[in-house]
Amino acid sequence: MTRFALVLLLAAIFWPLCVFSQVRSRLDSLEKLLDDAGTEEKIEIFCELSETYWQRSYDTSLLMSIHAYTLALNIDNKELIAKSLNMTGNAYYLMGDFTKSMDHYLQALAIREELGDSNSIASSYNNIGAVYVQMKDHQKALYYLKKAKIIFEALQDEVHLFSIMNNIGALYKENAKYDTAYQYLTEAYEIAQRTQDEDNASIALTNLGETSLSMGLLEQSLDYQNRALEISRKLGNKAMMATIYTNLGKTYLETRNYLQAFNAFHESLGLSEEVNSLPDLRENYHYLSEYYDIQGDYEQALHYYRLYASTKDSINSQEAMIRIKEMESISQAQTLQQEIALLRKDNEISNLKATRLKNTIFFLAAVSLMIILVFVVYYQKNRLKRETTRLLEEKNKQLEKANLKLQNSEKHLKELNSTKDKFFSIIGHDLRNPLNALLGFSELISGNSRDYTSEEIQRYSKIINEAAKNIHLLIENLLEWSRSQSGNIDYNPEQTELMPMVREIFKVFEIHADKKGVTLVSEIPQDIVVTADRNLLSTILRNLINNAVKFTPNGGQVRIFCEQNDSEITISIEDTGIGMSEKQLDNLFRLDSNVTMPGTSEEKGTGLGLILCKEFVDMHNGKIWAFSKPKEGSTFSFTLPLKAR
Repeated sequence: MTRFALVLLLAAIFWPLCVFSQVRSRLDSLEKLLDDAGTEEKIEIFCELSETYWQRSYDTSLLMSIHAYTLALNIDNKELIAKSLNMTGNAYYLMGDFTKSMDHYLQALAIREELGDSNSIASSYNNIGAVYVQMKDHQKALYYLKKAKIIFEALQDEVHLFSIMNNIGALYKENAKYDTAYQYLTEAYEIAQRTQDEDNASIALTNLGETSLSMGLLEQSLDYQNRALEISRKLGNKAMMATIYTNLGKTYLETRNYLQAFNAFHESLGLSEEVNSLPDLRENYHYLSEYYDIQGDYEQALHYYRLYASTKDSINSQEAMIRIKEMESISQAQTLQQEIALLRKDNEISNLKATRLKNTIFFLAAVSLMIILVFVVYYQKNRLKRETTRLLEEKNKQLEKANLKLQNSEKHLKELNSTKDKFFSIIGHDLRNPLNALLGFSELISGNSRDYTSEEIQRYSKIINEAAKNIHLLIENLLEWSRSQSGNIDYNPEQTELMPMVREIFKVFEIHADKKGVTLVSEIPQDIVVTADRNLLSTILRNLINNAVKFTPNGGQVRIFCEQNDSEITISIEDTGIGMSEKQLDNLFRLDSNVTMPGTSEEKGTGLGLILCKEFVDMHNGKIWAFSKPKEGSTFSFTLPLKAR
């Protein structure tokens, strides 16, 4: 049972909105109500007790629902029979017994369809769909979930619609359609926020975290899971906390934070044992085995894998029959021994009784031989099972390695696809625009120069010059970016004076800055020396200063300054330009976003400049970041080491 679908079922049935300290109080108050309650009221109270025990003990939850069902049968109340059957199905689902869960859900659905209660029918469709997700029958799961969705949308029931969106999201996640799953789960989270339901918000965040993990978005996954954990800890929901800690452990394994992964799995293990959640126990055993395998502690890895296998395998029916026969034989032997003792105490044993005693002894010998034979068969079967388990372990390890290779290949293919899309976007759009301007205006001048005044020719020449500069900058960045992607850039750090380099770059942009009325200010001391590759550092500074001039309006200022400590120097380029929003800041330095903006004088950009800056700063083992607010300017900063690493 995946963590993802488990919490989706919990979205379909209402968790009590109370902190952990209130759960015991709630249980006490419900139990007191039983004393003076009528039969129908008792059934409702037992259903509420079953629901409340989801956070404490799944076994007790099952007992409460079965008791409610027994009382409902006695009074032949179909509505309450269906409700108690549904609650029993919920308890079996949480315990990981999906066959029994499905059986009870289907019985409840049949009664609800007979009664014609649309809301209850839709709830049953939703629960049945969730079980089919676990049974890997995705076609039937989607069929029932969509039927439930149609009803709840017609009823405008957002509380129940939340669980439907969650469960459909789970289904697409199981089919590795992560983008579609993410869309449904985001809609579910928005519903939880609108209805101000903290439990549902925690569930949606947990599901978004696991989907993000499957998509390889590890930092985003950790953010979702930690937000969900904070809500569940506040509500005292141990079952949800067990699920979230398991997901955190898986994410930490992916990020190679092994100690944090180990702590998360142990937290989840304790909570899973407390609420008797077999699916959570199974997952924690599996991932603790994987953790110890990574650490090289193969004895512990095998120990937890055996625990995982023991929770996964059902009891063999043939073994059970052997054990029954064994107990019957022992019982028969004990009975015969008692008869022998009585015969020995009888002084008037006749020849007939002596013969009977001999026959009894012979029978005991035959029974003993049968017991020995049963034990031999049992031993052989166990030996075969151990050998099978060993072979399965080896196959599982091979499958895990193959899956890891496939995941790495998929990630690499996505990166290559993103690179391809970016490249063709630049070639198809950013390169075409300046080329059109260059060709168009040069054709006007070359073909009809006598028809234009000298002022018009001068103006067109400036446009041609700007287009040529844009093409030159674009091609230069494209070449640099292409070299960086193919790994053909040499990194040769050396002691470099910073001030002369800044002065040279300022000269390149003086004409453009003067035309816009932008002042270039350098506050770099003369004696500052950095350890960097001259070509890469020049590209970084050129792109950042170019962007600062581009987005600074007439009369503004671009200032470069630095700060130094014992190990590194921080270089900052500050402008008084148009600034950026938080969303724009989030998309900086990202190849997949490909968001560009025109400058204050409608200058064009490729979006490659900042990506190149980040890659070149990374080659220096430095960091790059930006601070900005709309209409308040921007500051881009990056670090360089004082000594080569």
